[in-house]
Amino acid sequence: APAFQSQLLEDLRNASKGIEQATDYLRAIQNRSGLGAGRVSRFDVTAVVRSCVTLERPLARRRGVSLEWESSIESAYLSGDPNALYQVVTNLIRNAVDASEEGRGTVLITLSRSGELLHMAVRDRGVGIARPHLDRVFEAGFTTKPPGAGSGMGLSVVREITTHMFGGTVLVASEVGQGSTFTLVLPIPPQRASR
Repeated sequence: APAFQSQLLEDLRNASKGIEQATDYLRAIQNRSGLGAGRVSRFDVTAVVRSCVTLERPLARRRGVSLEWESSIESAYLSGDPNALYQVVTNLIRNAVDASEEGRGTVLITLSRSGELLHMAVRDRGVGIARPHLDRVFEAGFTTKPPGAGSGMGLSVVREITTHMFGGTVLVASEVGQGSTFTLVLPIPPQRASR
């Protein structure tokens, strides 16, 4: 079908762009002894998020979950370790896929800008998080997953990287049976003027 072929070609184009990013990310995990030890550079956040979506899409499909990507911006540059942001986005996408019902879930990843703030959101229509647990989801070791299904470290790492490397915040909104939305709010440093 033409629509499927078009989507497949787009996925392949994005995958080829993302392979180098993924390789750098895996090397960084092997070499990193702590969160503070990444390389700091200026990078396009749109490319990082797009790569995450493209590389996570086949894994999500195997679980019967589709990933949708929407961005209202072409590019925005942050300073920090792009591999650390890659880790953050990957954690959020995988959590959303895990929370989605197999065979009928859709996870939406969005990127937008409001003034000098960048908003990156991951929304699922999954099981949701009970109110008493909302305040604890970022605690190291806390998990609502069954034993052996999660370490409870993913969201703790998400908050640590977002806060300490990028000076941002992580917001969560959730309703049991309706799903959850995790939103990164990241300050955008002054951008270079285009020529």
